[in-house]
Order: sequence, then C-alpha cells, then structure tokens
Amino acid sequence: MNEPFYNVLLKAREGDMPVAIYCNPDNPRAFLAGWVEAVSETHVILRHLSPEGRYDGYVLKYCDSIFRVDTEGRYLERLAFLFSARKQKFPSVLVSDYDAQTNLIIEILLAAQREDLLVTVEVAAEDFDNGAVKSVEMETMTLEVFDPYGVIDREATIHLEAISEVRVDSERLQSLKLLSNWHQLPGL
Repeated sequence: MNEPFYNVLLKAREGDMPVAIYCNPDNPRAFLAGWVEAVSETHVILRHLSPEGRYDGYVLKYCDSIFRVDTEGRYLERLAFLFSARKQKFPSVLVSDYDAQTNLIIEILLAAQREDLLVTVEVAAEDFDNGAVKSVEMETMTLEVFDPYGVIDREATIHLEAISEVRVDSERLQSLKLLSNWHQLPGL
C-alpha cells in the first residue's frame, strides 16, 4: 500500500476540488485530473476531466503507480470552474459500496457492465482493448472487443492481475458506442 497517497486521496474524496495524479515517471508532465470517486489500499478511481473541464468518464489506476498528487492549484481550479460553468455532470456514481480492501477493478468492471458503458482495459501499460464487459469472475474478465468502427471484432479473456488501468465511458468510448449503435440500425 502507498500509505501517504492513500491518505491524501481519501481526504480528497471528501473534498469538492479535483486532484491531479501523476503515474508516468517517463513523462513527468503527464497526469490525470478529476474528482476521487473511490480509493482502496490498492486502487483509485477518478471521475476524469478532459483538459477543457468536460466529463471524460472514469479512470482506475493502481495507487502504487502514483508518484505525485496535486490537491490544489490554479489548473485544478480552472477545471472545476469549466466543469461547473458548462453544467457538466457525471451520469452516476459507479462505485459506492466499498472499503479499503475492496478490489476496485472488479467493482468498476461490474459497474460498467451494469450501466452498459464501454471500457478500455490496459494490460501491462502497453497493450489495450476497447469494448463491452461480458463477464467478470474472481480472477478474469471477458471483454467483447470492438474495432475502431464500433463492430465487435473478437472476445478476449483477461487475467485481472494483468490489468494496469481501466477507463470507463471516456469521450473516445462514447464515440465508439455511438458507432456500435449506428451499425445496429435496421437497413445498414
């Protein structure tokens, strides 16, 4: 457990300002920004914001991958203002019933399946698949993988321990879902 960051993120969850988390030491300027949705000893889920303060889904990261957390600053104030000024909202609370030992990977995947939201599953920080969660088991999950045009290309079963990041309902995934729905229209 990354106790210092766990405590910072737990406190941020109770606050009303977004945070910035830094997880890529090879690119120390890259970060994710948003409100803390959930935090366990192992994972954090952010209600993610785009750089322009728009809803950009949810992101799960391992707490051990975090090397810096910003909890205040003009950039975060800017994001919060833009989000509010645009009257943006997060559609739902994905994960509400959890504790410090909860496996948030399982929880976010089950929530995405329940809410019919698409996910991006990153494996080993190099490979990723976009699609719909078909099932979640104790050690694996099965994903209906979509091609870039919104058509189901294949089915993949992934070991949960291999997952390094999960994104749910990002702007890119919202577009993929629209394309998928378009392909299912009668007459196409």
